[in-house]
Amino acid sequence: MKRLTNISMLFASMFLLLACGGNNDDSPKLRVTIENQFVKLPSNVSVFFKVEDDAGNGVAGLSESDFIIYENGSEISSFEATRKIQPNEQVFDYHITLLLDLSGSVLGSENLASLKDAAKSFIDEVVPSEGAPSAQAVKMEIWWFDGSENIKQLQGQATDRATLKAAIESITPSMSSDNSTNLYGAVIQGIDVASQKLAQTRELEEIASSAVVIFTDGTDQANRKTKGQALEAVKKADSDIALYTIGLGGEIDESVLKSIGKTSFVSAANIGELLDRFREIGDLINGRANSYYLLEYCSPKRSGSNQLTIEAVKGALKGHSNTFFDASDFNGSCNLGTN
Repeated sequence: MKRLTNISMLFASMFLLLACGGNNDDSPKLRVTIENQFVKLPSNVSVFFKVEDDAGNGVAGLSESDFIIYENGSEISSFEATRKIQPNEQVFDYHITLLLDLSGSVLGSENLASLKDAAKSFIDEVVPSEGAPSAQAVKMEIWWFDGSENIKQLQGQATDRATLKAAIESITPSMSSDNSTNLYGAVIQGIDVASQKLAQTRELEEIASSAVVIFTDGTDQANRKTKGQALEAVKKADSDIALYTIGLGGEIDESVLKSIGKTSFVSAANIGELLDRFREIGDLINGRANSYYLLEYCSPKRSGSNQLTIEAVKGALKGHSNTFFDASDFNGSCNLGTN
């Protein structure tokens, strides 16, 4: 990574403390969650955090003017402390696993072309364009399933739209003639793929989040895994894995797909609605992926344990979170640099 990784490696011994916070009233509000924090001499404080609404949807597009920073309850101005707050861009990795039901009922129907169009539109929605600041932060891979025991990879991890859309275009009716659907097995294995990606990123001391998007037009027919096993995998999934499901047609079990898609579930009654449903999930993922922010500032404190409060404001909505940092040995030669 990137700057947080460098800070972590050099100053892990100075990492502090626990995050808490939020408002106590029941009015609509924003939720600010501190994901990680670091301090280093001379007086640099860095905090990585996310902002969500009451429904748990990510709040993207906030600028530095949408945040107020407090130390020990008193607002600190830019004159007192040089600071910058920026979107996630290249400060963490976001992995998307797209898992498509390509059983015979999909491949052998007139719906295949529309599914491919919807999937390509989804890629355009969630994968940044080439040259965008976050172009390397969002990574996608594509898998598919039918009635077979194991899911199959259509495209390995990629960051560019052209490669991913070419993989979607390569789907043909001859890929599978299996009309069965191993939905529960696919759910379990899709979560495993996302978990492995998170673990690999964390081994590099980087910060990551993940999304699994599952499309199906039916119910589990293969009976290789049980609904209970699939829902247990959903329950035990890492908190940094978001799960989305998209159902098509009248043969899906909405209650099951809602339980699997614990982050969000959408359904299309017919193939004509599918494009909009993929875009709807794409909007949610976009918001989540871009709801992470990095605060870096030079603290004016010079000793002791101090409370840092980050408050986010969007229109009438507000939210805050508190954490603490040790300012022992801080001095006045801090700068934020250009890294």
